[in-house]
Amino acid sequence: AWQVYATLLPVVGGVGYACLKERSFSWVSFYAAMSSNFVFALRAVVSKAAMTSNVGENMNSVNLFGVVTIFAFLMSIPAVFLKEGLSLVSLWKTAVSSNSGAEGEVIPAATTTMQLARAVVISGLFHYLNNEVMYLTLSNVHPVTLAVGNTMKRVFIMVASVLVFRNPVSLQAGIGAAVGISGVLLYSLTKQHYEKLEQERKESESA
Repeated sequence: AWQVYATLLPVVGGVGYACLKERSFSWVSFYAAMSSNFVFALRAVVSKAAMTSNVGENMNSVNLFGVVTIFAFLMSIPAVFLKEGLSLVSLWKTAVSSNSGAEGEVIPAATTTMQLARAVVISGLFHYLNNEVMYLTLSNVHPVTLAVGNTMKRVFIMVASVLVFRNPVSLQAGIGAAVGISGVLLYSLTKQHYEKLEQERKESESA
């Protein structure tokens, strides 16, 4: 029902208002963000279609994510070398090497090779687990519901940063977060209401 999709407006608007910090605007960043959102939603829709169809064998949510990840990795290799080239090697060496200060003193490296490698591995592992949990969730919910949860993730990160790092919250961020959370509640209640009406309609037709 269109009423269900209308409840997404306060979700998107609240999160956008909460994250809006600067008056300056970049069209490049805007297009990049919209492209990212579009691809994320498209991946969720296509993955959900693959889960509900008889494509392949044992294509449950975990195996499907593994296949998607492998193909994404292989497809990104040419882009990495075309865009970054050998600069990754020089950047890695810069991160783990010492520098000389203005008066000749030696500034130790911010990290060691082992620490940097461990950080990269841990970061990749957590990113993989985050997306695998997303696919497990997608196997049980509608893609729109998943998109709403992904949007609200930004608000939860803001709240966590306040609780853990004691970051100050502006009035604008507080209002945006409240509107976004209220929008999620409204979306959930509206979706449940129309699903109940649809179920009652099917039961009455079958009776």
